[in-house]
Amino acid sequence: MYLSKLKIKGYKAFNEEFQIKFNRGLTVLIGENGSGKSAVIDAVRLLLNEDEFGRIGITDSQFHKPITSKTVEKSADYIEVNAEFSDLQPSEGVAYLPWIDASDNTKAYLSKKIANKLNGRGQFDHAIWGGESTIGFFEWDLLNAISCIYLPPLRDAQSKLEAYRGSRLSRLFKRHKPKKGEQPHNLETQFNALNKELLKDDTIINVNDAIKKYLKESLGSVLGQDALIQFSEVGYDRIVERLRLLFYPRISEDTAPENFRDISENSLGYNNILYLATVLAELEGLELTDTKHKILLIEEPEAHLHPQLQVKLLQYMEEQSITNNIQIILTTHSATITSSCKLSSLNVLTVRNQGNPLATLISDCEIDKESEYFLERWLDITKSTLFFAKGLIFVEGIAEALVIKELSRIVIKNKYAATINARFLEDFSVSIINLNGIYFEHFMQPFKGYKNIDNQDKIKNIPSVPIRCACITDCDPNKEEKPTQGTKCDCCNPQYYLKEEFETNSKNCRVFSNLKTFEYDLALEGKNLIPMLTIFLEWLDTAGPTKTKVSKWKADLLKWQDKDWKTKKQEKASIAYEFLEYIETSQNRAKQKLGKGQFAQKLAFKLSTDNSEFVVPKYIEDAIIWVVNR
Repeated sequence: MYLSKLKIKGYKAFNEEFQIKFNRGLTVLIGENGSGKSAVIDAVRLLLNEDEFGRIGITDSQFHKPITSKTVEKSADYIEVNAEFSDLQPSEGVAYLPWIDASDNTKAYLSKKIANKLNGRGQFDHAIWGGESTIGFFEWDLLNAISCIYLPPLRDAQSKLEAYRGSRLSRLFKRHKPKKGEQPHNLETQFNALNKELLKDDTIINVNDAIKKYLKESLGSVLGQDALIQFSEVGYDRIVERLRLLFYPRISEDTAPENFRDISENSLGYNNILYLATVLAELEGLELTDTKHKILLIEEPEAHLHPQLQVKLLQYMEEQSITNNIQIILTTHSATITSSCKLSSLNVLTVRNQGNPLATLISDCEIDKESEYFLERWLDITKSTLFFAKGLIFVEGIAEALVIKELSRIVIKNKYAATINARFLEDFSVSIINLNGIYFEHFMQPFKGYKNIDNQDKIKNIPSVPIRCACITDCDPNKEEKPTQGTKCDCCNPQYYLKEEFETNSKNCRVFSNLKTFEYDLALEGKNLIPMLTIFLEWLDTAGPTKTKVSKWKADLLKWQDKDWKTKKQEKASIAYEFLEYIETSQNRAKQKLGKGQFAQKLAFKLSTDNSEFVVPKYIEDAIIWVVNR
């Protein structure tokens, strides 16, 4: 069995009913701040009565309270958390019979409801029930058979591993404690024998005799009380609670005990891993008990770990979830962890305009295997923030990525600066993603929300990550074509079909294309050619080609630069076409091309200092507005 679904209402960020799905093994919750990741973890703890949560209990601040600018809304009337467990084996179905779905004995339900009203003891009353009916006796043993362990985000691993009552380390030994009526553990027997010998020490005897002497002298033998010095408790629990963990900086089978050091001398990151190791060991040991299911909740496992350790730890947790049958649910803000796990492990949480968060399990998006492999490899290589944004702009190459970032500042200034305090795409949490090619079909699969049914002219609606995406692509007509707004040509881009398909079927995805290529279309707008020509002239003067070519190119560039730019569209298109040829074929004395990438870098730099007269092509402006207007 495993926790497959959770419904939450009235709790923290969740006003209306919120649903989230989990995988059998590893589920990684990702998303922007405020999307409800921690609230999901806390809801699981609340429902399963996790140790720490069970001690602290619920507070009035945990009831959802709507935030509005006009009125003060009252808190939710109640908190309700409902869990669905799936794939119960026959033996689990028998054990959890009171929780079983009436029509499906492989499913079970657990619910808790807390009223927002204090009782006479100053506490919030709550009801908990298993199954579909709230009526009946609740068997706590069934809940206790689900072991839930929580690792907080800002954990103090050192203090958790110190020697104290109830320490994380001591819990590992509890399963070895003899049951009532059994013979004492060998540790107790040996400790007691050793204590009896140690109590014969002259120092202890002399101090004990001195205390007895003054007791007798002060109160007399009739009113006085006797005293005896003994070691503190030597029962099994107290023995293991005095154990502490030491470390050595590398794994070695023959390291002398005296060379190990106190964990206070260790790094925070490695102490976190030591702490996690004790937790996993504890969960593994639960196989010897009546535990039916094991859940490990971890917030931000990346704390204090460099990227390579994050990847190694993530891989280990994936293995543990399978080999030791542990359901692991973790939250992360780390692009390294996100990009290193399987795409199907991800659950993306998003929030729109202060509304109820949404959760999308990527495995529900029905991504085809080839695209899934492609995306996993790409994420692993780029460590992209793909699923943390509110909007995404996908571009074909480095030239577009560099310049569109600057062009977006112009669009935002013209469209939004008067109404909201925003200047950059980052203000809208929008990311530009360079695909280094036209791989839009692969990248759109988690977001598009539909699937083409094979061998049928039909569309199937499927879950999707509700993040708006704009694909900016070149039309790429035949090389000799010089299109203008009035003389469009046939598009040769093999993925151009997505433009109409997305408009028809997708809420989140759109394709925005130009007349020919990025640089060509930039040159057609307004007086954009002037700064673009200036960049090329500056390159000719500093790192340009041979004198013969410099003379010819300069003559052309200066002639074009002097135009009033009220010229006919077709003439302007011819100049833009020829200028694009110069960019692509220009080569200096060291046989290094200026090329689109270097030209884009120079243009982006120029725009970053002065973009007052630069005109953004409409297809780029439309793409930016699409992802910003959510």
